[in-house]
Amino acid sequence: MNILFIYEKPLQPEAGGTERITSLIMSGLSSRNYNCIAMLVCDYDSRKMSYDAKPVVNLYHFLKDKAIDVVINQIAYSTWLLEEFLKQGGARWKQEGGRIFSCLHFDPQNPSALFNAKISSHGTIKDYLNIAKTWLLYKRYEHKSNHAAANTFEYIYTHSDKFIVLSKTHFKYMKSVWYRNDYSNLIAINNPLTFKDISPVSICSQKQRTVLVVARMSEFHKRISIILKTWKQLVKEGSTKTWTLKVIGDGPSLTEYKKYVRDNKLVNITFLGQQNPEPYYAEASIFLMTSSAEGWGLTLTESLQRGVVPVVMNSSPVFSEIIENGKSGVLVRNNDYKAFANAIRKLMKSEVTRITMSQNCLIQAKKFDLGNTINKWINELERNE
Repeated sequence: MNILFIYEKPLQPEAGGTERITSLIMSGLSSRNYNCIAMLVCDYDSRKMSYDAKPVVNLYHFLKDKAIDVVINQIAYSTWLLEEFLKQGGARWKQEGGRIFSCLHFDPQNPSALFNAKISSHGTIKDYLNIAKTWLLYKRYEHKSNHAAANTFEYIYTHSDKFIVLSKTHFKYMKSVWYRNDYSNLIAINNPLTFKDISPVSICSQKQRTVLVVARMSEFHKRISIILKTWKQLVKEGSTKTWTLKVIGDGPSLTEYKKYVRDNKLVNITFLGQQNPEPYYAEASIFLMTSSAEGWGLTLTESLQRGVVPVVMNSSPVFSEIIENGKSGVLVRNNDYKAFANAIRKLMKSEVTRITMSQNCLIQAKKFDLGNTINKWINELERNE
């Protein structure tokens, strides 16, 4: 079977989560004798397509020449890529027996308009007025957002043979805003582990007093300000004297975060910028996640692989699939700062609890082994042949 992946940029596994997962899935399928071809690129601005840096002038002929059986569309949060693929020759290829799998790599539920207004506020009168307006018109904005999401879901579903999301926990929201009689081609396939192995249990007793954050420094998406404010509270009460917070990542909010640390004279915080996080997972005891939403959470399963106990703001239903609350991590109610601080404090104080939960993390990680994910892909690829 010949499988072609399509995306908006060339395949560079270290460029982001979608690219890394694409590379892993291709590798896994190739090891099972599937011929994976990547990446047909469609530029968003020009809508021009290319393969291996060469322009694809006639998409239909390209698909036929490569004898493509299945196309995996890696953008299902929007309709534009699938629309272009179909318009430029994909529709004819599909009518002749080609199949399209469209993959949603993000949480299907977008952050609310009120959250967007708050997160973009700089404390000006205009910003406060915008927040007040959004609060008063909350239901209207929510309806508009849900309606737009439903239209996207319907187009992707109708024009694909499979609509693949990352977890069955996303189905509830999707079905609540998108009404149809048949959802048989709505499929959940989780992301696999991204590191090649799971650490041995001996790592659990060798951990340092390090709290780790690995994220893009974007307040809108990752809400690192919650972590810094929580650390401020823990510093104030003396809980962090022997602990260090290490923050890995770069992004538009990094300068703002560093300023907050300076202004509040916070200690034992190190911003490491863009780094290979794997050595830091190996030494860390506690992992923090405060994302506004996640489709899956690759850094979360990475923490499990290295026995780093995660404490997570429960903003997305998928987290309950990744973490067994109280056993292989701690889920706290979204935006509950007090509960977040309490969970971190308890782990800091009890080495026995940390080691036990660290061992459970390694066990939990096995559920997301690449081989298990590839089995799910093969089941769908071979179905309806």
